[in-house]
Amino acid sequence: MHHAGTFDAVFLAMFCVCFAIRAPLDIRNRKVKAVESREGMFEKFCLMLVFTGSTTLPLLYLFTPWFDFADYAVRPAVGGPGAALGVLGVFLFWKSHRDLGRQFSPTLEVKEAHHLVSEGIYSRIRHPMYTAVFLIATAQLLLIGNAVVGPAFLLAFSILYAARIEHEEDMMLEHFGQAYADYKARTKRLLPSIRQ
Repeated sequence: MHHAGTFDAVFLAMFCVCFAIRAPLDIRNRKVKAVESREGMFEKFCLMLVFTGSTTLPLLYLFTPWFDFADYAVRPAVGGPGAALGVLGVFLFWKSHRDLGRQFSPTLEVKEAHHLVSEGIYSRIRHPMYTAVFLIATAQLLLIGNAVVGPAFLLAFSILYAARIEHEEDMMLEHFGQAYADYKARTKRLLPSIRQ
């Protein structure tokens, strides 16, 4: 391995666990037919940016010298909180996938027999998966000592989130009607509601 720092190892562990959580669901859920999809060209471009920032660039950083020019040392005062955010993010990532089950899709679509999930973590936060990814992307920023690769995931995911969130909520509102309107009224997008 080209980079063998402690925080690089923490990042790699986080990366592997996230892959282990999502890959089986991705494979299983591809078999469930989509009844509505709103994945346009810009959405596909954003997903490609996210994959590049979260997977391609970190792997190139870890296993090639290509990004050495932008390297810097990660201080424990930065890497420590990064590791803590990573653990929290991975737990929330796992919990979100577990509670969502067959309703999960990485793209803007509604699956066959899709029902509104408002139990478990979804009773507290409307989009806990996005919260988890923001935490993991921030952990990457803090753990990877590279000015290009560190912020790449957070930047790419922020663009995807900004472009997608309103469309996603509109689609859910059209599909689930008043049930989603009520759910929306009692929850917040990314953080638990103080009222609860």
